[in-house]
Amino acid sequence: MCSRCARTALAVVLIVSVLQAAFRKEDVRVHTLDNGLKVLFLEDRDIPNVAYYTFFRVGSRNERPGITGLSHFLEHMMFNGTARYGPGEFDRVMEFSGGANNAWTSEDVTAYTDWFPASALEAMIDLEADRMQGLLFDPEVFESERGVVASERRMAVENNNEGLLAESVQATAVMAHPYHWSVIGWMSDILSWRREDLLQYYRTFYAPNNAVLVVVGDFDSGSALELIKKHYGPIPPSPPPPPVVTVEPEQLGPRLTVIRKEAQAPSFLMAYHAPACRGEDYPAMAVLEKALLDGESSRLYRRLVREEKIALAVGGGMQETIDPLLFAVQVKPRPGADLDRVAAVIEEELDRLRSEGLSDREFKKALNIIRSDFYAGLQTISGQAHLLGLAELLYGSYEQAFSIMSRYDGLSPDKVKEAAVRYLAPDKKTVGKLIPRGGDR
Repeated sequence: MCSRCARTALAVVLIVSVLQAAFRKEDVRVHTLDNGLKVLFLEDRDIPNVAYYTFFRVGSRNERPGITGLSHFLEHMMFNGTARYGPGEFDRVMEFSGGANNAWTSEDVTAYTDWFPASALEAMIDLEADRMQGLLFDPEVFESERGVVASERRMAVENNNEGLLAESVQATAVMAHPYHWSVIGWMSDILSWRREDLLQYYRTFYAPNNAVLVVVGDFDSGSALELIKKHYGPIPPSPPPPPVVTVEPEQLGPRLTVIRKEAQAPSFLMAYHAPACRGEDYPAMAVLEKALLDGESSRLYRRLVREEKIALAVGGGMQETIDPLLFAVQVKPRPGADLDRVAAVIEEELDRLRSEGLSDREFKKALNIIRSDFYAGLQTISGQAHLLGLAELLYGSYEQAFSIMSRYDGLSPDKVKEAAVRYLAPDKKTVGKLIPRGGDR
């Protein structure tokens, strides 16, 4: 191993040892309220702040044609008023208390993330419990926010070449499963949502028995639990949401989607089916992602950008999802680049990967990046809250947060090669090309 790699590996070991001592499964306290709300507490008195994260088991995976994008829209509406707090009041009260917040929606999860001084804990519990049960869905605000989301879609998809191509590739590669559509939804659905649809969606998925609350930071678990019981306890549970039962059928041959539009440069995306985050092959594919796509020393960056000089950037990878989604190779070609040549170079590297595998250096470097990224995220109370919540929703239990990295312990270059053969096969690919109007191909 080169001296630089050895220093990197040593740094990772030191970071891991420190964080493992500070972030322990034994320190997490768990309580489930009578209405089904699961609460995870982790006390950390290093700074007088609290990370207060609410995770709902709902995302675009739970939608259906006609209401696509509703999960993301509901995230917007959560900031637009209850009977006690009018539109915008949530942010004003939080900022007055010295806090900040954010929210996000994915295929599987919707999360609300709050950070604030420890002294504001009860005020924030009151705010979050109130909007779990009391959204007004004012018709005027509903229509105004619909316009905001429609504008967001235009900016992120319809007027964004990479976003438009990514949506087309996903819809081509995933035919049956609800991952077929993007999180933001189809424009026709956005323009057709009814207030009644959103109200029903809210009552179904924003129930305490469909949520997990994670509290990390400077607080007393016993006192915090009493406050949570006081504010959340009266919220009634809802019947369990309908399960997602559709399984994507095996792809039996390559697929192609081509977009022709006015553009200054082409866009290119190649995607393969990837394992779910709990899948046995997920760690191996994560290693492949780093070796192929991460940084200027990655295989595809070297070939496409440095050697062939037909691309400006390379990216992509896969997401942690409940069901299998995609492993994407996204390329930003140079203006006028031959997209067939881009595809051929990627195929050459994947052929070599399937036949030869990764070098020992590539394998160890990828593992170091994965471990470093994972433990770096645990250096803050926000990162710890984020991991505990995602482990609970995506991996089945918060306890998995403490064993995710152990899944890489038995990994070898041979197992990574076997995963490449299984998942990166030519018949499993979907190729997407965005060609400037008037371009040859």
